[in-house]
Amino acid sequence: MKNQVNLALMGFGVVGSGTLQLLRQHKRNIESRVGARLNVLWVCSRTKKKAPYLNRDIGQTTNWRKAVTDPRVDCVVELFGGIQPALSLVTTALKTGKHVVTANKALLSKHWDVIMALAHKHMRLVYFEASVGGGVPVVQALNEGLAGNRVFKIIGILNGTTNFILTQMEDRALSFDEALEEAKKRGFAEADPSFDIEGIDAAQKVSILSSLAIGQWIKPSQVHCEGITHIQAQDIRLIRHLFKCHVKLLAIAEKRSTGWIFRVHPTLIPESHPFANVRNEYNAISLYGNAVDDVMIYGKGAGRLPTSSAVISDIIFLCRQIAMGTAGQLPYVTSLNGERLHFSKLSQIRCRYYLRVRSLDHPGVLSKITGILGEHHVSIDSIHQDAQDKQNGNKGVPIILLTHENLEANVQASVRAIDRLPSTVSKTVLLRML
Repeated sequence: MKNQVNLALMGFGVVGSGTLQLLRQHKRNIESRVGARLNVLWVCSRTKKKAPYLNRDIGQTTNWRKAVTDPRVDCVVELFGGIQPALSLVTTALKTGKHVVTANKALLSKHWDVIMALAHKHMRLVYFEASVGGGVPVVQALNEGLAGNRVFKIIGILNGTTNFILTQMEDRALSFDEALEEAKKRGFAEADPSFDIEGIDAAQKVSILSSLAIGQWIKPSQVHCEGITHIQAQDIRLIRHLFKCHVKLLAIAEKRSTGWIFRVHPTLIPESHPFANVRNEYNAISLYGNAVDDVMIYGKGAGRLPTSSAVISDIIFLCRQIAMGTAGQLPYVTSLNGERLHFSKLSQIRCRYYLRVRSLDHPGVLSKITGILGEHHVSIDSIHQDAQDKQNGNKGVPIILLTHENLEANVQASVRAIDRLPSTVSKTVLLRML
């Protein structure tokens, strides 16, 4: 039994400083949950910094190896982000007998197999609550609360930046570029937001959740990924007005009769669905298990203190085991490598589709479009034209179609044929409906 657990805090940016702030402000409460004193031995950052919570008793360094290899350190908290030096830092920590807390989604999703294999080999623990949902405790819910279930589906709004952008486009009739600038001003988008708006961030997160739920590594490359850069204010307005739906960037992992499929893409959400009211930087995740049916978790998916809260949670649960001398006797992540996975293709899914075709206003154009859809066995629920767009003097007219449930492969083939028509003046917008 240890009466003190020593930490090395690696990275002192937004989340690192927030983590140290919470450790200092709520020291008594946190240590009562751990059952031992928590002592921050090292803070490592790219440059030495001054901050209210950086006391003289904490060692500061820009050399991560100096802190990670210190034999006094019990737990390394990795908050650098990115792949390097984070990968070298985490693997070195595990090899030298340290347990790890990390918020690094890119690292875990890309090197899950290496990190978990090392953790098992050296009987060390890796906790990673903050890597997926910010302040939303989805990892513990999935790994512990639903341990008695076989999880067969995960659906989530996992990226606060894109959800903020889409909310602003709907509420304030902003263009995508205007909403993105607003997200940057409010601190919800990075200077280079490509990982968020292209769907890569959400794909990495659903990769981690899927790997945890299935017990095998699901690579980010196995996740079909579409972002929101092609969504226009016109689409947001039409979808809300005509179909009483909202647009959200969803991450989905589900086991179908043909196998598992993993995807990230913008999706129409009916206003009656709980996700319809998940707004701005908030996240929501629904987990479906054979015993519980569905469980939904909701909260802030981004921000300094919400993410730091998840880091603190991991520190408490991991350091409690270190103090008791039980850490690493059982793995945190279990592997089910004996089960062979079957994968399904996106072309095999069936759902309803929103299509916006911009075409020259010539006689017979609509019949050609519906004819192509009919040839590919795509049934149409409704057809509309946008009167407001006509008044704006744009080239061509938008034809808006909502299909019945159809096979993805047939809808994609139809769109390719429609886009080849001489009368089609821009690429057809295709969005799926939940």
